[in-house]
Amino acid sequence: MTAVAIGPFVFEAGRLAAVVALLVFSVVAGVMARKRAGIEAWASWAVLGWLIGARIGFIALNWADFAGQPLDALRVWQGGFHARTGWFAGGAVLLIAALRGHHHVLRPLLVAAAITGVAHQAAVSALPRPAMALPTVQLMAMDGSAVQLAGREKVVVLNLWATWCPPCRREMPMMTELAAELPEVDFIFANQGEGAERIFAFLTAEGLPFAGMLRDPSSHLMGRLRAVGMPTTMVFDPEGNLSGSHTGEISRAALRAMIDTAEE
Repeated sequence: MTAVAIGPFVFEAGRLAAVVALLVFSVVAGVMARKRAGIEAWASWAVLGWLIGARIGFIALNWADFAGQPLDALRVWQGGFHARTGWFAGGAVLLIAALRGHHHVLRPLLVAAAITGVAHQAAVSALPRPAMALPTVQLMAMDGSAVQLAGREKVVVLNLWATWCPPCRREMPMMTELAAELPEVDFIFANQGEGAERIFAFLTAEGLPFAGMLRDPSSHLMGRLRAVGMPTTMVFDPEGNLSGSHTGEISRAALRAMIDTAEE
């Protein structure tokens, strides 16, 4: 898997690398601020500009998925940032600093940004990103029949979930709707460790479809795929190789972006 557990917290490898980069930038800017006034404040504005710009860029590129639910744009924990627009926004902050006569902050902040870029790449390289394939394992359909997971020859979205998991319950309606819209993609909802009666009751009460619902009574996939929390969503390409993964609640736009990458 591409997630890292630190105590009770679970971080995607990419997010953890971003957090490391942010900390490095803040520390370097803080050190430089001891020698030149104003650097720390502009560094904070640059970071804020990057975050806002990267989020707006992602929303703009995936507006079709946000148009129906615009408030989803505020759910940043579900993922979704576009780094290139973030860098443009951060650069715009530095341009504003120059136009307002704060030329003395430009070189230190550019140096901090360069060091941050190196730190980010180092963190990305150091964090786990193992090659992984859709495992050859039999799961159980809701009627008790055996279903083979591997060998589907199409993009597969594999969601590990449970009825007791609040974020699993929140994202399930969106995911089942997307599954109905994308028949060319195989959505598999592998329930972890629960009985058929409990799953039936939940799906019926929520008015959710039974299509793609499978059971993994022993939670075998959690260990096999090295998942560190639920919900975990993994996308595999038509050859069965892992293309992307997300631990925690995911947005419609972020999931669709992962599917598009797997289809390329």
